[in-house]
Amino acid sequence: MSSPSPATAPSPITQSGRPLVSIIITNYNYGRYLRAAIDSGLAQTYPQVEVIVVDDGSTDGSREIIEAYGKRVIPIIKVNGGHGSALNAGFAASRGEIVMFLDADDELIADAAARVVKAWRPSVAKVQFQLEMVDKCGKPLGMRVPTFDNFIPNGDIRDRIARFGEYPSSPSSGNAYSRAALSRLMPMDESIWIAGAEKPLVFLTPFFGDVVSICAPLGRYRIHEDNDSRLKGRHLEALHRRLSAVYFVPETICRIAAAKGIELDPRVLGSTSRRIKLRMASLRLDPKSHPIAGDTRLQLLVKGIRASIREPDLGLRVRASQMMWFILMAVAPMAVVSRLAAPAR
Repeated sequence: MSSPSPATAPSPITQSGRPLVSIIITNYNYGRYLRAAIDSGLAQTYPQVEVIVVDDGSTDGSREIIEAYGKRVIPIIKVNGGHGSALNAGFAASRGEIVMFLDADDELIADAAARVVKAWRPSVAKVQFQLEMVDKCGKPLGMRVPTFDNFIPNGDIRDRIARFGEYPSSPSSGNAYSRAALSRLMPMDESIWIAGAEKPLVFLTPFFGDVVSICAPLGRYRIHEDNDSRLKGRHLEALHRRLSAVYFVPETICRIAAAKGIELDPRVLGSTSRRIKLRMASLRLDPKSHPIAGDTRLQLLVKGIRASIREPDLGLRVRASQMMWFILMAVAPMAVVSRLAAPAR
């Protein structure tokens, strides 16, 4: 593997001697959650914060909600262009040397920015933290993401990503990036990243500096019917999008990485247990519409077991349970498959 040397971010210092943190909230028709997201940004105990709210052409009254905050936020009201377009617009308007992208249906706890700054150092490209999963009403579900069960990413993890195709990482709202690292990847191609635009940022920023992981929930990750967080195998349209949309296929990330001098193998990225689970669920639930030609139950069973053995972060119980999942998905009747497919994500 070859990759560029990590970029050392300039010291993110304001006139007060503290780094400026930009919290960029991206919104599309999430007006019912938007106030909570904005309020969580404005409620930060850390004093050097700017809150930027990007509305990507909403039609649900979100614009009026944003305008009601006046000068307390930096509003960006734009025509609909997709997720990548919204991230690009927010980043271009930001000034902070530490940048956080907050989805409009998520929230930050009051000391999130302060905890990030405390963990920061000049060599860092990304600080990630856990998020508490909540339902659409904000009720805790008793789970955190990521779990950080057996591996907590810290320091230089470039070799780890190249060898195994992934690392324990937080969803979009659980990351804080150095401006230097983001500048290596943005603006992103808006024609590709109409959705899932956090993927190249989460996956590739570790190649431009160190990662720091905070094992504490510094935000809330909302699970509801309108996002992909509840992706289940029976939802074939969403499942197929995860497998075949250009912004999700491994080759897309590898092409972007290559343009930045990072060599990654799409075969490695495409053989993680997470992706093999998606393929197996899709194939079993509806083989006629399965988007990946040539997949068979036996082939995916072998790939899934190999991935379960190869991936380094699984405890013995989880490893055994995952292998049993692949076996049952390959041979069990549809009544069992339908139940097993639900957690395939």
